[in-house]
Amino acid sequence: MIMNKTAAGILLLTLMVTGAACSSEPKASTSSPAPTAATTTAPQTTAAAQSQDAINLKGYIAARIAQEKADFLFAEVKSKDGKLILNPVAADSKDKTVKFLTSYYDAAMADKVATHYLTDQKADNAIVTNTQPFFPTNLLATKKEDITYDAANTKDQVSFTTKDGVTFTTKKVNDTFVLADAVKK
Repeated sequence: MIMNKTAAGILLLTLMVTGAACSSEPKASTSSPAPTAATTTAPQTTAAAQSQDAINLKGYIAARIAQEKADFLFAEVKSKDGKLILNPVAADSKDKTVKFLTSYYDAAMADKVATHYLTDQKADNAIVTNTQPFFPTNLLATKKEDITYDAANTKDQVSFTTKDGVTFTTKKVNDTFVLADAVKK
C-alpha cells in the first residue's frame, strides 16, 4: 500500500513538472531579448577577470617551478668531499644544463642561470656549482598572498613583485609560461 502511494506520488509529481515545463515554455520565449543579453554580458565580464587571475597564477607557479628546478640542478647533490655539484641525473655539461633549463626559462635566462652556477672545477667527475644564489630572493619561501601582480599583465606575459621588492617576469613560450627575468628594484 505504501509502495502504491509512493509510486502514485512520483507519477503525479512527474506529470506536474512536465505540465509546468510545457506550459511555461511559450511564456519564456515571448520575453524580450534584452534581459537575456544583459544576463550573459555580466558573466562574460567576470569570466574575463577570472581568466587574467588564472593566468597570473600560472605565471607565478611557473616562476616558482623554475626556481625549484635551479635548486634541483645546482644545490641538491654534493660530492664526497661536500661540495655542491651539478645534478648528474639531469645534466653533465653546460649545453645539457641549458637544454634542461629551457623547459622552465626562456633561452637567454637559461644561459644566464647556467653561467652563474657552473664553475670550472670538478668533483666526483661532475661540475662543481656556485653556492651563491642567482635569484635575489627565494620565491619558494613566498606565498601568493605575498606578491603583487602588475596591472598591465596580459595572457602572454605576467609580472609580479614580491614584498621584498623583487620583480619576476614570466612569458608564454609554446603555450607554457617560462621565467624570463628576476630583478631586485
